[in-house]
Amino acid sequence: MSRLDAYERLKYRLMSGDLEPGQFITQREFAELAGVPLGAAREAIMQLEHERLLRVYPQRGIQIADCTIKALNDAFNYRKILELHAIEHYVENAAQESILKLAEDTRQVLAALQSSGFNKDLQEQAVEIDWRLHDEIIASLGNDVVTRDYQINAGRIRLMRVSNRLDSDRIVAALDEHLNILNAALDRDKDRAAAGLEIHLTTAMRRALSGS
Repeated sequence: MSRLDAYERLKYRLMSGDLEPGQFITQREFAELAGVPLGAAREAIMQLEHERLLRVYPQRGIQIADCTIKALNDAFNYRKILELHAIEHYVENAAQESILKLAEDTRQVLAALQSSGFNKDLQEQAVEIDWRLHDEIIASLGNDVVTRDYQINAGRIRLMRVSNRLDSDRIVAALDEHLNILNAALDRDKDRAAAGLEIHLTTAMRRALSGS
């Protein structure tokens, strides 16, 4: 197994919600949980520690990154700085077809939520479509360093929020906010897109801090 495959498997297991923030686990247990050989897991664990998703303690094992109010505040504020800087570039430069495709995909997930109810598959689709907009906003900068740092920070946010309750109403509200941002982008209205994004990020931060 390649180092990248081991890293992706271990990171996926971190984000699955099977491990609680602050929990201790041995490297062997973590490797077995993810189905990764211990040798490959050790290198991947070093990368995950570099990204501050976990911490390795000699003789004690691994501690999953804890979710503190300061950590959440820091991560969300950094996210807001990057995204609110990038949204102007996104509105100016994103291809019309790309914005339309993302808006249509978002509407399809919304329609499925409203007609089929809430289930694990739809939750995963909704989370994926949610992060897709934010990823595309950052990617519009064309800056590999910013993209890398953003993705590391986004990983921390996702890990700290795995224990938060998700429900259909909350997801629908978030995706409606996305459509407002995308509609502003289609109109090439930078101010409206930025205002919509700031509201969306502030709401997400408030929910994360309240644990809901």
